Amino acid sequence: MKERIIKYAFISVIFIFLILYFFGGRMYEYRQHEKKVLTEEQIKKFESDVKNGVEIDINDYVFKEKDYSNKIVKINDKISDVIEYGFKKAFNYVLKNINV
Repeated sequence: MKERIIKYAFISVIFIFLILYFFGGRMYEYRQHEKKVLTEEQIKKFESDVKNGVEIDINDYVFKEKDYSNKIVKINDKISDVIEYGFKKAFNYVLKNINV
């Protein structure tokens, strides 16, 4: 019975890790894309202001990134870090004890 519970718990942890890993990567890529788009927009704005002779202030072109993280995101990050640490330890142990 204990083996069955451990088996399902391990499968659940792997499943949660994979979900967090997949969606975490996608969120990062999306944020980087948004930064690129906003940067290109700010460059175009700067160039048009230079052509039009408008007084230039650096604060008009600097984009401040908003922090959208909340408790759920922070908890997911901690869970992901714990799972990653566990996988590293487990794989290192397995690799050290493999007899070839």
